[in-house]
Amino acid sequence: MKKLTLLLLLFSSFFSFAQKEKKETVYLLFDTTSKEKCIVEDGSGNSQNLNKFRKEYKEKSISFNICNEYFAYSTKKKLKDTCSIKELDNIKFVDLKYIQDKKSKNVMRYNPFEKIYLVEIISKEKIIKYDVTWIDDWVMIGD
Repeated sequence: MKKLTLLLLLFSSFFSFAQKEKKETVYLLFDTTSKEKCIVEDGSGNSQNLNKFRKEYKEKSISFNICNEYFAYSTKKKLKDTCSIKELDNIKFVDLKYIQDKKSKNVMRYNPFEKIYLVEIISKEKIIKYDVTWIDDWVMIGD
């Protein structure tokens, strides 16, 4: 009887530790028209006052920068979605502080988000939703 109890205790503790935290999908508004600024360090101790939202086209990707957070969209993926501006009514946006708070509370150092979409308004009638990768420490781990 002791062995059975010990075995049940062992399995129950194993399954409780093996459960993963549920990841969520989040949407961030990428506002290229914003005049908001933030201080960004270049890694060598120098800092600059740059636009909060910066977009850079590279050979096979687009780099989206929001202050000191970096997101990448691979042009090979082709996972961008052009939609009507009315779609904004159905999207619940989070801000940069929300994802940074999730990151700081994450003890296990894995990406706490299933998907991150950056939404860019491209005209009075259209938006683009980009399926992006958050470039951070866990990208190196290979989550």
